[in-house]
This record gives sequence, structure tokens and C-alpha cells, in this order.
Amino acid sequence: MKMKTIQGKISKWCTCILTAALILPGPSAASAVTFSDINSQQNGWALSSISIMAENQILTGYPDGTFQPNETVSKAEWTVMMHRLFDTYRPNLYASGANKIEQFADVTPEHWAYKEISEIYDNSFQWGVFGLSQYGQLSFRPDTQLNRLQLANMLYSFFDTRMINRQMTPNDVCSIVSNFKDVPSKILKNQDDYDKAVQADGRLDSANAQISTSSGVLPSLFIGTGVGDCQFGTDGFSNAQASILASLQSSGIMTANNSWYFRPLDKVTRAEAVTILNRIYNYLKKSYWLVDYSTIDLKQPGTAIGGTTNGGNGNGSGTGSGSSGVSDPWNGSKGSPSNQTAANVRDYFKTQANGESGTITKNIRKTGEIETAVFPSGYNFLTIDLISQDKTEFVDMYVISDGKSTLVKQESFPMTISVNGVSEVGLRTVLRDTNPLKKGGNVVLSVRLSKENPTPDAK
Repeated sequence: MKMKTIQGKISKWCTCILTAALILPGPSAASAVTFSDINSQQNGWALSSISIMAENQILTGYPDGTFQPNETVSKAEWTVMMHRLFDTYRPNLYASGANKIEQFADVTPEHWAYKEISEIYDNSFQWGVFGLSQYGQLSFRPDTQLNRLQLANMLYSFFDTRMINRQMTPNDVCSIVSNFKDVPSKILKNQDDYDKAVQADGRLDSANAQISTSSGVLPSLFIGTGVGDCQFGTDGFSNAQASILASLQSSGIMTANNSWYFRPLDKVTRAEAVTILNRIYNYLKKSYWLVDYSTIDLKQPGTAIGGTTNGGNGNGSGTGSGSSGVSDPWNGSKGSPSNQTAANVRDYFKTQANGESGTITKNIRKTGEIETAVFPSGYNFLTIDLISQDKTEFVDMYVISDGKSTLVKQESFPMTISVNGVSEVGLRTVLRDTNPLKKGGNVVLSVRLSKENPTPDAK
């Protein structure tokens, strides 16, 4: 992994691919880990990730058989999970010169997470990772209970900023970030106003120490005349925070809910942490970067209609997230998917109590095509419906059954297909009218598994 100085990291852009998926609960694998306080009704959106991470000892349960999904996660705990999952990712261990951090004043060799913290964090890490104590010492604050915005800002520096979507222009980033209702952004009309805003809130005090310790939400600053005309300025923190928030939103790793509330000051829970880790792992794997960071082979269980997380917001709302709409969800170029016969999962269903049906609701013009899968083990028929709330919006779908792909026009839904003996059904929407000026509306994908044929003409 290439090491960089703090200054060189600020403006570095990297690639982001869409990851998130939805599925309905299916039979658990024989080795699946179960916890007494985890159930499909309350924790369905995180079931798969909890099981996967517990099986691989990334984050385990407690002696009383509970997982405690709503407990918060500290910086030290997050670091240990990262260290376990990405077992070859050791930036500071291999750093030298100015990039090397010899020790944090508040993480001594006796600290329980000393090895993990000292092997990962070097001077290439940026906002929210470390700062200066009142005595001017380099501090990590390992017991800080991470909130969602702090974690997002930390993720800017992980993996050589490969989570940053290079295909987004600064104006694209500005457009996405401006949608957040609880993470402020400001567009200043000229350089003087921009410079005053940078100076006004103390973000420049004590380098990045002020940013690391702030309990509030600092706005992302842009220069321009409005959302359709805004660019990055000279404030590195604004550019970094806006870039990672837009990229995490587009990838589905961490997103706002359907009403565009990111919940920046909410503490990251154990259930959210393992779900985010699982999505990062899948994102790196899909991007062919995983080999740079991990030798661990996570066997993803049935993660589609068969059981996991909601559309990426970590609060069970069931809204899909995915692409920002400025990046192609398949291969980064306009046109058809590069591989129409491979089923990818990046959007998760909101499942019903019976575990046999689920829905994904998504404005695909804003957040990218729906890309999900159903694992019909134990069922014989799958009924699919695709409805556009905007009646002028036509969305077709690739139905991929065991590697065979069929493009189905929206007018043909609802439809029922036989899935007896089929291990996986991939579902990918395709927007028929790609006019970027059209706003469109929500598209609702509904699926239902059944053992008996619900329609006499099922194929």
C-alpha cells in the first residue's frame, strides 16, 4: 500500500463501487451462530453480517449467549475489528520516516488494543483519527464512543482513500451532500466569504485536533452559486468530509435514510459496525482490491430474499441506497452491464414478518439501479412485481436464474417463475429513459416466495 503524508492525502481521490444488498430470511447454515437477543423482526437488516462476523471471530457475543446489538462501539473496538478482518492491512507497521507514528500518548503498550492501534494508524490518516491533547501530545482517544459522522470521517483515510469515488465531480459531491438534512453544507459565493467561513468555527485550530474532538457537526464548505454550480474550495476538511459522505452514500456502505437523515451524532452500534464492515469487505472484493488487505474468505450466506440488512441506513427503515446516480452501477461507463449473467447484491429487502416476502423502495434516478438477489432454498415459486410510483417512469429488469439472464419489460410484471432447484435469482433494474433532466420517483420491487403455485400459468 502506498504511504503518503497528511498534506498529500487531503486531495487524493479514489474509486468507489456500489455495494449493498437485500434478501429474505432463508434456512441458516449448519455453522451459523445464533444469539438469544437477535431476531429477524428487530434485527433482520443485520442478521447476515452478525452471523458472518461472529463465525469468523471478528466480533463475538457475550458469555450469556447475547450479542447486544444496540451497544455502542469505541474507536479501540472498531480498530480491533478492522485489524481482525483485514489481516494484512498494517500501514503503520510498515511505515517509515515522517509517516511513522511511534506512539500515542494515551495508548501505552499496556492498553488492551495497543497492538492493533499501533499497527494500523500512521500519519497518512486524516480527520477524526487522532489529534493533540491539551499538553500538545499526539492522542488517539481510544475510548471515544464513535458516532456515525466520526466513523465516516475516519473511513476517508482507510484503504488509501479507495472508498472515494473518483468518478464524481466536486459538483456531484456537492449535489449529494446538499441533500442531507442533518449534516450541514454551505455554498459561498466568493473566496472572501469562503475564507471567513473556514475561520469562523475554529476548524483550523490545533491542526486536526479540533476536528477530532468536536462534538458537533462541522459544515462542508463549497464555492459557487448553488447546488448546480458548486466546487471544492481550499479547506481540506470540507473536501474530505463531503467526498466520503457522498461516496459512502453512493456505495451503500453508510447512508442516510429515505428522508435523507444521516443521523451524524447517533452512536455506532455493534449491529451497525459489523454490517458496515461486511459491506466494506464486499466492496473491496467486488473492486478486486481485497487481496491488498485481507486473506480472510468470508463465506456470505443467503443474503437476498433469505435474510440480511435493509437498504443501507443501519436503522431498519428498509430503504435502498446504492449509487448516487452520477456513477454507472455496473462498470463505471454508460450503457449496459458488463456481465449480465452474474447476480450481484447491493440492496437489501425490508422483509415481512413471515420471512417469505420483502420490498425495496428506491428512487433509482437519485441513488442508482436496484441490484439484489433471492436465494429460494426450500421454496418452489418466486413472484416478482415492479411498480413505478411515477407512472411515466418505465423500469425494466434483468432476471438472472442460475446464470441465465432474461430482460423482462415492466409491463410484464407481476410475474411468477418456478425456482424449484434454483440456488439463486439475481434481480437488476434498468431505467428505460436515461434522460438526466427527468426527476422520476420511487420504484418499488416486491418479491414473495411460496411453496405452492400462486398463479395457474406460472412458468
